[in-house]
This record gives sequence, C-alpha cells and structure tokens, in this order.
Amino acid sequence: MVELTLDRIVNLAGDWTDGSRASEQFREIIEDEQTTTEEIEAYLQEAINGSEPYHNKALQNLVNNFGRRLGFEIEYGVYQGRSDTIGYDGHWISTATDDDTHLVVETKTNTAYSIDPGQAGEYMAQFVDEHEVNREQVYGLYVIGEGDVETVSQTVLGSQYRDRMRVITAQRLLDLLEIQEDSGLRHDQVVDVLLPINAVDVGQLVGLIQDVIEFREDDTEGGGSTGGSRVTGDGWDGPQIGADAVQGTISREELEGPDEATVAVFPSQTSGVEFLKENNAWGFVRINQEPEYVAMYISDDVQEVRYVARVREIVSATEAQLARTLESYIGDQAEFDEGKKVVLFEPGSLYELADPIEYESRVPYSLRYTELGRFKQAETTDDIL
Repeated sequence: MVELTLDRIVNLAGDWTDGSRASEQFREIIEDEQTTTEEIEAYLQEAINGSEPYHNKALQNLVNNFGRRLGFEIEYGVYQGRSDTIGYDGHWISTATDDDTHLVVETKTNTAYSIDPGQAGEYMAQFVDEHEVNREQVYGLYVIGEGDVETVSQTVLGSQYRDRMRVITAQRLLDLLEIQEDSGLRHDQVVDVLLPINAVDVGQLVGLIQDVIEFREDDTEGGGSTGGSRVTGDGWDGPQIGADAVQGTISREELEGPDEATVAVFPSQTSGVEFLKENNAWGFVRINQEPEYVAMYISDDVQEVRYVARVREIVSATEAQLARTLESYIGDQAEFDEGKKVVLFEPGSLYELADPIEYESRVPYSLRYTELGRFKQAETTDDIL
C-alpha cells in the first residue's frame, strides 16, 4: 500500500514546483523498481480525484512514469512554462524504430475545458526545429485523467494534426502497462499500439486487447499443465531449504536452441535469488506463454540479467512443491500472490551468466519476452526490452 499519499508528501516537503523537494521525492518513489503497479494506480486515483494544483502535477509525473515503465526513455516536462524551454509535460523517446520516435506528451486532468491540439502541435514544431529531427519522427500524445475523450479525439481528427497526434486516458495507459506485465509485450509492440495508422483514440485499441486477453483466459480456464511432481537428477535433489540449484556459470553463446526461441525475462530483488536457488523455479507470476528459457534480472545494487534456466513446465502455485510453505514466502520475501503460477526449471539447467546483461536505460519492471538470438547478442538491457 502507498504509505506516502500526495497530501502527506506536500505536508512534509512543502510546495510542489519545478525542482522542489516535493516533486523530486515523488519522482524517486514512483521511479523505484520496487514500487508496484498497484501502488502507482493508487497514486493515479488520488491525483485524478484531487482538486489541488499539486494533484495535476502529480498526474503529469505519473504519466511520464508510465512511459518509463513501458520502455521509453523519458524526460520530465515543466509544470510552469518558461521562455528557455519547450513547455510540454513530457518527452518520450523510443529507440525501437530505425530512427528514434519522439512523443511530445501533454496531460490534462479532465476535459472540463476545451483542448486545443494546436498547443501540443506548437511544442512538436519547436522540438523539430530545436533538435533538427525529421517531422515524421515526432508525434503528440494527449493523456486525459477523466472526461469526454471522444470529443477530444474528434477535435484532433478535425485538425491539421490528425495524422501526428494520439489521445488516451491515463487509466487506459495504465491498462496497457498491466497488459505488458501480464503478457510480456515487447517495447516495440507497445509503440505499435500507441502509434497505429488511422487511429486517434488509442485507448480503444487497448480496450480491444484487454477483451481478447480476457476471452482467451476464459476459454482456457481449467486447462494448462499439471504438475507438482518431483524430478531429480543432474545435481539437483529437489526443493529444499538452503539448497543451491545453480550449476555454475555459462556464457550466453552456449545456450542451445533456435534464435526465435522465447526467453521470458523476469525482475527480482536480490532477496528473491534464495527462492530461485532452493526451488529451481521462479514464482509467483502471471504468465500466458510457455517460453523455452527464463532469464532473471536482479535489481537493487546488481542491475543486470544474471541467471538463466530452461523451462520444464508451468504450474499453479498451489500445485508446486516448494522448499517452504507459500505463507513463508509471502510473509518473508516479497508478498507474492499465491493465486499466480510457478515456472519450474529443467533439473541441472539453472546457471549464472558468465556474461550478464547490464542495465542501460530500460528496466524490466515486470515480465518481458525476447528471442534467444537477441538475448545472446545483447550488450545491455535496452537490446532485449
């Protein structure tokens, strides 16, 4: 749960202005890898429902944080316009395309007042001139807290910016982030959703994706792998407290399989490595694919993809035989959700990477998928996320 509400941050840190202690403290909180999507959502609801000026500023920060978590490199905008800088609320950069794609982001708490696309359009033009980039690389994105998005979409469609500007609600943007966490969407796929051809209200596309996912889950409910059987061998005697399933080190080039084989990349705190080692598995997660490999990004002071294992099967948490009880992991480690799944590894396949993939600018805040070929060739996390 969020312990520091927006109101409390202001009470403790003072006025919320550009460069203020309140602003910087809030950004530190939401940028922390351990701040969950559920906590971010609580802040979002507080920002949308609030009526103070700092609620609008918090929404601006949250929207930019959504961009960071979706894999963009982000630049926070200014709260108050100045003559020495472009007045946009945020600038997102995607390197997933041949030429970098730039999103000039504007946030609006509601649609009580009419929105003029020309404002964001002017920011886009200034950006093109100042940075000498091709106009075709720059898009505008309006993110609305609440209100009549359809009217905003129609206004954009009737303007000269209809091909270069997109509209989405903050909640739909958060939905897209949760879809990415559930399904492991790659960053380039996120860009394709936000910048489709002949669509302005991209929130409708996010809703469609949600419906498809929910239909697929309902259709397959009760199916999937069954497990819990104990498989031993290859130096692994099964789950036990204090065990270490890591077989040694391996280079990425030694990993076997076709280049298109799927690698699921999970984040973990350093405390989660204990679970990894004593169970030869990873849990508790939402996962809708059956990847050939699992790779582990370790956060905290490590900040690199450090472990890899071949997947044997995926089972529900209640079916998995683990070294400890579910309650002990939930209470002592990271408050895992026992309703999720456990990914069991092939015995003897868990290794520490001799050539770990170091963090550059993109962090896997949740499950991400990549291909084995990309995984082998990656120099930094940016190459696989």
